[in-house]
Amino acid sequence: MRGRLIIFCGIPGSGKTTVARIAAQRLPNAILIQTDAVRAMLAHQSFSREESKFVYEGCMAVAREALRRGYTVLLDGTFMREDYRNEARDKLGRYSAGVDVVYVACSLATALRRNATRKASIPPDKLKSIYERFEVPRRALRIDSTRLRPADAAAKVAAALS
Repeated sequence: MRGRLIIFCGIPGSGKTTVARIAAQRLPNAILIQTDAVRAMLAHQSFSREESKFVYEGCMAVAREALRRGYTVLLDGTFMREDYRNEARDKLGRYSAGVDVVYVACSLATALRRNATRKASIPPDKLKSIYERFEVPRRALRIDSTRLRPADAAAKVAAALS
């Protein structure tokens, strides 16, 4: 039996990791694969284009194997552009029973406030640039993390995907 692929996308500080983590606990046979967790394995992080490519390819390799084994995969990353999300769909869709995108949105002010409390925060000008360049998904379940508490957002995700 094939698993289902759920791509979580949004800017840093949007709450996607928190919502994805809680949603994974509510979905049967789920695994959460995070780009941040793979990047944290690197001894020296550069956040270069090549490094990002390596991180996303690593996540997709783990996701592919998990899907083949029947897991519901929650793939958590910025996935800033539509073509990045389409690439994940194209590479992993054949191994899954279906593909869904969850877009976790929030205001720039909310993301900046959340980011400021992180141990490894992103410089505010960089976060603003990501916010301005982020391509909103054309087809996705939209979660507004400014208005919803993480548990309520995760419940909405789990209900929509059940």
